[in-house]
Amino acid sequence: MFVYDTQGKAYIEGMAGLWCTALGYGNEELVEAAATQMRKLSFSHLFTAQEPRSCNRARRTAQGDRTGPDLEVFFCSSGSEANDSQVKLVWYMNNALGRPRKKKIISRHKAYHGVTVASASLTGLPNNHLDFDLPIAGILHTACPHHYRFAQRGRPKRNSRGDWRTSSTISFAKRTRIRLPPSSPSR
Repeated sequence: MFVYDTQGKAYIEGMAGLWCTALGYGNEELVEAAATQMRKLSFSHLFTAQEPRSCNRARRTAQGDRTGPDLEVFFCSSGSEANDSQVKLVWYMNNALGRPRKKKIISRHKAYHGVTVASASLTGLPNNHLDFDLPIAGILHTACPHHYRFAQRGRPKRNSRGDWRTSSTISFAKRTRIRLPPSSPSR
């Protein structure tokens, strides 16, 4: 969990390499596991590839106790890539079903989804949009559900289910009504 400057001073690396080095740097067990795997197969893309270990892992994942019978498994290299893939799959599905205009995706301000083009568009952080012409078309944002920083004044009201409504919930509903037609036509 430490990184060192040129004078050897240790610093706790609090960002953990954007959350992917939680097990530490130079962990010998991880080094050996990576070396063993690289001796078997150093790299294989998953775009139509039939690499046996990936196929077996996908099969075991799909047959797990917590999954439904129709689960499909799609591996990605990062969270950003996974989110981009989800956007593309939703767009593809709607095109295939004859709904080419059904492309809007709603995300929240302050949400983080990654830094690829689609993922950064979903990300509700203005600095991730500056200078990149983001968000791309069809990505909408609604308020952040952070009561301490963004709650409106006044006592929250209970909704019909007895749950407390937040200003974010109200904002989300208003944005949805403004941006989407009442019946959401498929074409």
